[in-house]
Amino acid sequence: MAYTSLGFLAFLGIVILIYYLVPKKYQWAVLLTASYIFYLFSGVAQLAFILGTTAVTYFAALLMQKKRDAYKAELAAIGPEVTREQKQELKKAVGNKIRRVQFASVIAVLIVLAVVKYLNFAIESTNTVFNVLNIDAYLSPVEKMIVPLGISFYSFQAMGYLIDIGRGRYAAEKHFGRLALFLSFFPTIVQGPINRYGDLGVQFNKEHSFDYDNLKYGAQLMLWGFFKKMVIADRAAPAVTAIFSSNYADYNGSVYFFGMLMYALQIYCDFSGGIDIARGAAQTLGFNLPQNFERPYFSTSVADYWRRWHATLGAWMREYVFYPVMLSKPLTKISKALRKAGKAKLAKLVPSVVTPFVVFFLIGIWHGANWKYVAFGLYNATIVAGSVALAPVFKKTIEKLHINTEAFSWKLFTIVRTFLVLGISKILVKSPGLKAALHIIKSIFTEVDLDFVFGLDGKIFTFGIDEKNMFVLFVAVLILLGVSVLQENGMKMRETLAKQNIAFRWAVYFIALIFVLVFGVYGPAYNAADFIYGAY
Repeated sequence: MAYTSLGFLAFLGIVILIYYLVPKKYQWAVLLTASYIFYLFSGVAQLAFILGTTAVTYFAALLMQKKRDAYKAELAAIGPEVTREQKQELKKAVGNKIRRVQFASVIAVLIVLAVVKYLNFAIESTNTVFNVLNIDAYLSPVEKMIVPLGISFYSFQAMGYLIDIGRGRYAAEKHFGRLALFLSFFPTIVQGPINRYGDLGVQFNKEHSFDYDNLKYGAQLMLWGFFKKMVIADRAAPAVTAIFSSNYADYNGSVYFFGMLMYALQIYCDFSGGIDIARGAAQTLGFNLPQNFERPYFSTSVADYWRRWHATLGAWMREYVFYPVMLSKPLTKISKALRKAGKAKLAKLVPSVVTPFVVFFLIGIWHGANWKYVAFGLYNATIVAGSVALAPVFKKTIEKLHINTEAFSWKLFTIVRTFLVLGISKILVKSPGLKAALHIIKSIFTEVDLDFVFGLDGKIFTFGIDEKNMFVLFVAVLILLGVSVLQENGMKMRETLAKQNIAFRWAVYFIALIFVLVFGVYGPAYNAADFIYGAY
């Protein structure tokens, strides 16, 4: 059931009505039932996967909680006579038991994710190695592999929850239904955001009364998401599909650059538009989901970009991968050895340079089972690690050139620079393959078609976007840019609009609705289900 379909709007309307009419103690049951009904639209077989993950997560968390409670009870039984050594010994023993359960349960969730998403990729890669080494062997890929809807998102939420319970961040959820709801909540299951239990899960334990402001603000956010997805992303899509196709070799560098711009526009409006719809739908039910996008194309560095783009994935990686790797024993030993050798600066630098490669390798492979995604991750890691390593050089250069880093011109330069650097990573992702990506990147720097750039040959309108649609796209992007600039400068759009006179407010609502209805991309070939990140 696509978020941009009339069926979803009708479904959401029915859920909202029942949710606020039933006794509040049963609200969680309404949402859980709705979430599983929503999930069943993707296939009955897929439901078994999320139920299995939920069961493993639930019972493992309870077992960890039971061991922690037993430790507390044993301390209480000993009483004030307990010595420091006894306490440390008991704590170490229970900590080891909890870590074993935590490790086993996280691995169980991870294995399911790895098998359904990466088994065939591993088989194909192994066959390639066999071929290169002239080994007479062949592994058959698994045909008709079921990849459950949103498995990357609910698996990451499950693993984050298990790690947090293991760390004692909060008590395990004893209600199976509420934990199941946390992992399957229908506004988030398709493409996130990735939630922490301490942020979203606890909200399911609260009663929610009907609130007109939540309904109003949620509907407005959904409308903004429809605008980004249906007016901009889906209008740019034909050009992206045409340029980054198997016929990519027919084009020159200027066409590729145009394709990169269109893809940057498409992927941002598709993903952030879907998130806006998800957050808006959740808000109509009284739930607050975290921001996942904060105007990433205004980023002044690649590191800044990844704090703004898919922010919940970045936060998950920081919490559960970046800091554990940076503080791991191997890197700590290397740092200590370098300090003893009198290389304090290098000792501090090594963990900061090595860790991004681990994180971005995982981010790359999370996006897809293909070597081009690995290249995408390693490219970003190289930029981030290089920026950290060369930071002193950059600082000295800026000082020598007397550059005013507070000036608008410098900020504009860093924004454009970052966008172009990240454009290369987008080409790595969208190209048919790694070889094609390298050809396209090379062509951008070596082939310039001025007739195409200035629109003299009319070829720009031959990639599925005619003159009229290009004009609509241009106007829509100007609206998006204007709103983004205002938000970047601290304006809260919905709250600001709410302070205006009623006639003005409703005129804006009506114009926005008409714009989406009239200029949204529809038609026989249109498939609203194709949110790009819905496949991850």
